[in-house]
Amino acid sequence: MRSLFRLGIAALAATTLVGCASDTASSDSAADGGGAYPVSIDNSFGTTTLEARPDRLVTMGWNAQDVLYALGLTPVGQPKYVYGANPNGVMPWAEKYFDADKTTLFDDPQAGEPSIEALAALAPDAILAPYEGFDKAYYDKLSRLAPTVAYPGKAWQTTWQDQTSIIGEAVGKPDEAEGLIDGLGKTLADTASQHPKFAGKTLAVVNFDTGAGEANVYLPTDPRVQVLTELGFVNAPGVEKLAADNKSGKFYQDISLENVRDIDADVIVAFTDGATDPLGNPAIASLGAVQRGSAVLLSDQQVIAGLSNVNVLSIPWVLDKIVPQLAEAAKRAG
Repeated sequence: MRSLFRLGIAALAATTLVGCASDTASSDSAADGGGAYPVSIDNSFGTTTLEARPDRLVTMGWNAQDVLYALGLTPVGQPKYVYGANPNGVMPWAEKYFDADKTTLFDDPQAGEPSIEALAALAPDAILAPYEGFDKAYYDKLSRLAPTVAYPGKAWQTTWQDQTSIIGEAVGKPDEAEGLIDGLGKTLADTASQHPKFAGKTLAVVNFDTGAGEANVYLPTDPRVQVLTELGFVNAPGVEKLAADNKSGKFYQDISLENVRDIDADVIVAFTDGATDPLGNPAIASLGAVQRGSAVLLSDQQVIAGLSNVNVLSIPWVLDKIVPQLAEAAKRAG
């Protein structure tokens, strides 16, 4: 299985490019969403300035196209996903928004990032990548194509709230974006209040599907951890220690299965491949959460993808799938 922090990208879709930049792009304001131009947005590599509202939007990484859809907008290009996606390369929670006549799916599996040529063919007015991990050299190439709204801090560690705000600001809909944030915040708060047993239960989110005798432990700066703590869970002491000792700046830490007890928690949410039973490993089977029955083992790729793509469309979709399991785990944890 491909690494869970980078959903796989398949072959370049042969979708015909449609449309061109609208004359309204020269407008200095976006009265329908509370935004005004020019607007400058800081990122890890500097500041991106959009002189006018962009019409031809290309998204990269995860989540950006979902935020656009929630804002009533359609990108001209977005990644084609493999892990957890429907056969057409679109995630299930975004299927009803996707129109192959309007949006081209792209990839470049050899280079690891979409080819500059493929993106240039889309003639973007702006490239939205607030949740990504490319380096400055690639950012510079993107910026020569169009203003590129990159991630503002460490790679793959932009909160879902900041992703939504950044995109809303870029497309001239900051007020609507704040409404989306408030809406999902209320959904999470309501879910937490409906399940008071979540409150204060320690949590570890782990990927056992590494095939390398180790596990990936997701740290508190990872959005998939953050969305679960917004339900009332707290990070296990062992997870907090890994975060304090983390020198790499990454959103996860590899640990040997021999040391997996170091991150034991009241509730463990674990990703598996569905083919190999992780409980067959004595170290995993000995975890307190496993023995209590308070480990939630997820093997459905769409559910794992839904919890890994943390945005205003995916989270309501995935909560319906996982909250009953989390509630049972919290109950068993005592």
